Amino acid sequence: MGRRYQRDPSTVIALADCNNFYVSCERVFRPSLERRPVIVLSNNDGCAVARSNEAKSLGIPMGAPYHQVKPLCDRNGVVVLSSNYELYGDMSRRVVSVLARFVPEIEVYSIDESFLNLDGESDPLGFSHVIRNTVGRWTGIPISVGLGPTKTLSKLANRLAKKGEGGCFLVKPEDRQVLGAVEVDKVWGVGRRLALRLRRIGVRTALDLATAPSSAIRSVGGVTLERTHRELGGLRCLSMEELPQPKKNTCSSRSFGRPVEDLKDLEEAVANYAAKACGKVRGEGSLASGIQVFLTTNRFREDLPQYANSATLAFDEATDDPIRIVTNAKALLHSIYRKGFAYKKAGVILLDLVSSKTKQALLFAEHEDVGRRNFIRAMEQVVATYGPNAGFLAAQGVNRSWSMKRENRTPRYTTSWEELPDVACGSTFREVVACDFAAVSDD
Repeated sequence: MGRRYQRDPSTVIALADCNNFYVSCERVFRPSLERRPVIVLSNNDGCAVARSNEAKSLGIPMGAPYHQVKPLCDRNGVVVLSSNYELYGDMSRRVVSVLARFVPEIEVYSIDESFLNLDGESDPLGFSHVIRNTVGRWTGIPISVGLGPTKTLSKLANRLAKKGEGGCFLVKPEDRQVLGAVEVDKVWGVGRRLALRLRRIGVRTALDLATAPSSAIRSVGGVTLERTHRELGGLRCLSMEELPQPKKNTCSSRSFGRPVEDLKDLEEAVANYAAKACGKVRGEGSLASGIQVFLTTNRFREDLPQYANSATLAFDEATDDPIRIVTNAKALLHSIYRKGFAYKKAGVILLDLVSSKTKQALLFAEHEDVGRRNFIRAMEQVVATYGPNAGFLAAQGVNRSWSMKRENRTPRYTTSWEELPDVACGSTFREVVACDFAAVSDD
């Protein structure tokens, strides 16, 4: 199919993907975990969301509930860690900052993936090896780089790069043998259900998808699948996005570390979620036109009474004021709270986000409270300088006994002054960070 489209042979997109990212972040500061089976658990230590290659070889599946694989982990000495999102987020920013040094155009696709525009590069594969080695040397995070004339091909190449020894792989539309060895459900944008429908018309591999008639592909998956079909043929349909598209809604939600029945604890949780969601909105330069609060019990506990509800409020004027948002979130919580239930989860959604640059004020609105605006900015500066515990609203509470369970969380090495590793004079960093932590032991 590739010959049917005109392509510039110099156009190359690279996908840089961090290998086993959460585990790799932990290994940067604990080199004793190298070559050992390691898994990282999700919120409340529920499921395995990251696995080292050694853990994968033991047969621990992605997303497996920890209570199911715990006997296997105990028998094989698997190191089990809780999610350390503060560390992972900061390490992600460091990786992106290194990648951005090499290219003029970068799209941060996820916490561990970034697309790089290598158009015009005379030796993109060799250049990718330089990028990969630099990221590994400067951050300690191993990455794989997949290259292709389109995003879909670079995504496919990245999958193959992870399996190879070099860590970098280039796929072109004319590489029929490579495309023919990839199952269709492994192609970016083709899920399990869509793969079943494709197999019914004889499309079983990436090569089949690339060479199938466009009309047949469109009849199965519409325009979206046809776009994937054309990208496999070398026609660039997905452009680079240096700036992420503004969100329409934003949600902040967590499962509680224990069942929560008391209204006061729920108020603290909802206030924290509302403040966090508001922080996201302010960081994007947006305003919220409405707010929704929801809470639910544990649907898996059939022995307990079940209840779930939500409430929504439309603001008369779009806002990013955390005090106003927290106040309204607590009011909505009061309207849906019912006694006698053990709640498992609550959350806050800020709705219909609009740009703060196009704010529509009310005709008869009072003048803006400048003092309150300055107070919020001052609190944000304190938090940015000294950390989230240095400044917060009283409604967010102090003890927060409802917080999600992270019993095996390692220190937040790069974002907390209190948890910085001790470095002895004259020793290299990686020689001194293999220490004993109270939360998790290597033994």
